Parts: sequence; structure tokens; C-alpha cells
Amino acid sequence: MDRILSQKNILITGGTSALGSAFVREALQAGATVYFTYHQNEARAKELTELGAKGFPLNLADQEAIDHFQREFRSQLKILHVLIHNAALTHDATIQNMSEKDWDETISVNLKAPYLLIKKLLALLFRAKPSKIFFIVSHAALQGIFGASNYAASKAGLVGLAKSLAQELGRKEVLVNCVNPGFMKSRMTEGLPESVIEKNLRESTLGKLSDPGEVAKFLVYLSSDQMTQVSGQVFHFESRKT
Repeated sequence: MDRILSQKNILITGGTSALGSAFVREALQAGATVYFTYHQNEARAKELTELGAKGFPLNLADQEAIDHFQREFRSQLKILHVLIHNAALTHDATIQNMSEKDWDETISVNLKAPYLLIKKLLALLFRAKPSKIFFIVSHAALQGIFGASNYAASKAGLVGLAKSLAQELGRKEVLVNCVNPGFMKSRMTEGLPESVIEKNLRESTLGKLSDPGEVAKFLVYLSSDQMTQVSGQVFHFESRKT
């Protein structure tokens, strides 16, 4: 891939996930300076750091930890070209069995943390023209999902947040979009019953799972200067049968 992200500073949360780590690798190859957050996967974080990325351990459910991170991050650079909110948490249960703790923690990581990071890092984004914010969402945001109303609500909230921020920040040359990567094998889905995986395959118009590497390449393109006039959109990497 051409170095289409040369001289770009990029921050992605959840950098050690399947999609996150694929993106970090692709973005580095495309010439970007890449920063990522991670929660517990020290081994994967070390691999990405050895490739040239800069990792920050961060619990996105902890507001004080977010505040400490943003201060350290802002001390290291003065301009941010791309911010990707990829980290996500699941606490699956039907609503009658879901604890308030599991609801609150899911909303905190998936929806409140992006809000806090944008607030803290907006000044860095304003210095890049254009700059970009991406939210990694899910088909659950639009269609709902049985047994994961907290996750679906958080992802639907990101769609609404993106569309609103696109209007608020457009004149500042900050583009805000969502990417739905489709159903892929990852840490979040590896524990699902085979029947659930088969159901998602049946509902996919392509009849296959999404490839994190291909989604990462798509994100690299969106992060580049080859896309500068699109905001407030949801990019669906694969469609679903209705």
C-alpha cells in the first residue's frame, strides 16, 4: 500500500483487538504515526509497540484514568489527524437479568468514553484540516440484538453522536463518520455458540464473516486525504438480509 498516511498522527482505542491491531499494522505501513490504547492484552500491545506504534494502557470505564491519559497524550503531540473509537465492551444478558452495573459499564466504555476523549482532544483535532473522527459501530445499532440491549443502545448512541457532531464540527473541518465492520471473528465473538455464528452467516448477503484485515485497509483509505468531503455517514462493510 502507498504511504497515504504519511505525516498523519492517529489514535485508535482498543488497539489490541482483532480489528484494532490489524488497523495499527496497516496504518504503520501506510506511513502514519500510530498511538493506541489497550486494557489487558500486554502481549499484543508489545507486538504492536515493537512495530513502531505507541501504546497506552487505559481502562475506558475509569474517568480518572481517561483524564490522566489525555494529559499524558496531549503532552506528547500537538496535532491529531484521526481519532478512531474502536474499543468496546459487552455484558450480554436479557434485560430482566441484566444488572445495573453491567448496563452502566457497557455504556461507560462504549459511549461515554468516546464523548470524554473527544472533549479532551478536540483542540488537537482542530489543528489538522481536515481531521477525522470514526466510531466503530455494529448492525446492532440499527437492528437491535437479542440479549445485548446495553451494547445495542451504546452503538446506536454512537450513530446519533456521529451525525450530531458532523453538523457541529463540519465548519471546523472535522469529519465524523461511523464504520460498521460487520460480523467478524474476534475476542468479543469467540465465545458465542456456533448457532449464533451460523445465524449471522445466514443473515449476511455475502454469506461470510468479515475480515479484520480488509476492514483495516478500508479504514486506512477513509483516514487518508483521498476522502475529505464525507461526514455524518455510516459505512456498512457488509449488508444484512432484511
